[in-house]
Amino acid sequence: MNHEIKQILVVGAGVMGSSIAQVFAANGYPTVMADVDQTLLDKASARIEANMEGLTKAQLIDKSYIKAVHQNLSTMLSSEIQNHGNQFDLVAESVYESPKVKADVYLMLSSACREDCIFASNTSAMDVFTVTKDIVSHPERMAIVHWFNPPHLMKLVEIVKGPETSEETMNTAKALMIACGKKPVVLNTYVPGFIVNRMGVVINRELLYMIEQGWVSPQDLDTALKYTDGLRWSFEGPLELVDYVGLQIPRAVAGEVMPSLCNDDKGISYLEKLISEGKTGVKAGEGIMGKYPADTEEMIAKRNRHIIQMIHVMNSFEQEDKQ
Repeated sequence: MNHEIKQILVVGAGVMGSSIAQVFAANGYPTVMADVDQTLLDKASARIEANMEGLTKAQLIDKSYIKAVHQNLSTMLSSEIQNHGNQFDLVAESVYESPKVKADVYLMLSSACREDCIFASNTSAMDVFTVTKDIVSHPERMAIVHWFNPPHLMKLVEIVKGPETSEETMNTAKALMIACGKKPVVLNTYVPGFIVNRMGVVINRELLYMIEQGWVSPQDLDTALKYTDGLRWSFEGPLELVDYVGLQIPRAVAGEVMPSLCNDDKGISYLEKLISEGKTGVKAGEGIMGKYPADTEEMIAKRNRHIIQMIHVMNSFEQEDKQ
């Protein structure tokens, strides 16, 4: 099976899909971005221009990046895929997280694309292998390639192997991510939440349990993490830290702490309480940390600036490691 990647199709031109298409195009891959409506495609193109303006201001890209995006990126209505699907070597799917929507998309792709075209789903949690089991022909070319928001800034990409995914597909997906400047991590079998979301659920379950018990405020919890693990994790992961301090200390701490940890496996009751009160986060104006302003644009811009600053710092760490 020929897995050389020359032409890429991104299905779904939302916030994630448009940013993914931008990354491919910027790295020299002729990329077509598809969605069901021209208005959505126009919004996606405008979003990409805004992304590049922000990257330019942050001195993360130069004119050659913008030129590459303009040269390599084009758009197509989803209805046209059936007639042009055979030209693509890889399809990055980033549509709505609904089993039916995913199934319909892959039914169309399986019919329109060549048998050697790799299907890379950007699902954030779904077992897309089960959803597409009786739909996708040659399931050895199917993998999950999960990007993080915003893809044009976040370097990590999770690549998840399905029960029939070939090593060639996995290796090709990993090589493509590396060629695009990303940091791919591989999960050898599908498990709910993949890597990052599984870790996040464990941490958040305990943090919200501690709030619910009245032991500590949300603000103090975030401060505690930001100024310990948050500081270290940019250059030293938690397992590396265990090696650094010595395995005996974490073992002793675990023995003391584990009996008192939250072990609820049905859900997170504190989240359910807030959701029932309509306090669902930034977009709703109130969440775990309290109230938020109605206009969240500056908050989002500030968050992106902080991500960019950390990218500069981590790039300097990488340069030091190479020396």
